Amino acid sequence: MPASDPQSDIGVLRRDGRTDAFFDGAAADRLMIRRCEACDRWFAPDTSACPGCGGEEPAWARSSGQATLVTWTITHGRPREDGTAPEPVVLALVELAEGPWLHTRLDGAGELREGMPLRARFEHPREGEAYLVFRPA
Repeated sequence: MPASDPQSDIGVLRRDGRTDAFFDGAAADRLMIRRCEACDRWFAPDTSACPGCGGEEPAWARSSGQATLVTWTITHGRPREDGTAPEPVVLALVELAEGPWLHTRLDGAGELREGMPLRARFEHPREGEAYLVFRPA
């Protein structure tokens, strides 16, 4: 892949059966997260049971995709074999409007600040699954 392809930094994503609803949503530009129907709590996509009421297998529900920036870090990769430096990557912790916090990648953020409004977007690589990034709203 070309060095400018963001997927070259993260590899090829593949679903594993437990993530089908998340990746089906991502393919259609929809952020799917978990929601416990019994107690109406929202959770990150990797949640397997509700810690509030003990409900097993929370349902998949569509998130608004709106979030706020909680904190971030900027990573600088090793130089490539040809001596060029990869673009820095901004990794972040965001709070979704529904409540859950997600670890994610930020794109096109410019000057960062706590509480910055963000919006979910999806990258659609040539190979593998679409993946989630957040950008300024």
